[in-house]
Amino acid sequence: NCQPCFVVLLKMARQTGIKGLQLWCKNVTCEYRDVEITNMTRSFRDGLAFCAIIHRYRPDLIPFDTLKKGDVARNNELAFKVAEDELGIPSLLDVEDMVALEVPDKLSIATYLISYYNYFKDLEPGDRQNGAIENIPPVKKTKVETSTVNPGISSQPTKTESPGHIHKQVTNP
Repeated sequence: NCQPCFVVLLKMARQTGIKGLQLWCKNVTCEYRDVEITNMTRSFRDGLAFCAIIHRYRPDLIPFDTLKKGDVARNNELAFKVAEDELGIPSLLDVEDMVALEVPDKLSIATYLISYYNYFKDLEPGDRQNGAIENIPPVKKTKVETSTVNPGISSQPTKTESPGHIHKQVTNP
């Protein structure tokens, strides 16, 4: 299901808001077992997608190979705790809601994922603050025009130096 990076980037350049964010998530997680991003609700319910995004950039923080698709509470708890404790991303979602709701709230998930995107956008997969981690394929960089991923906020498209890096100019409505 992985598409060449340039194809994903061309699609991202045409997408805004939640669709652009969904494409970024799909690209980041496409090589992970049991993770398929088809929407911004059920695709994230089991917590594997959150764990995969963190693992893609910081494999030292998430033991992805030990996770099971059916362990919704454990997967979400791990992702939310690691994101908050290690990356400084506040937990905007509740583990209990992810377990209880068949279809989690789309805007809540998107809002939380924007924090992931903003944290990881300038990192190469497998990057650490202390040096690169081996065996993670890098995302190729080319110049493309993109627009924002922040839903509900008026913004202007900007140029970016690297694909997959969606920089936003936010103006208050």
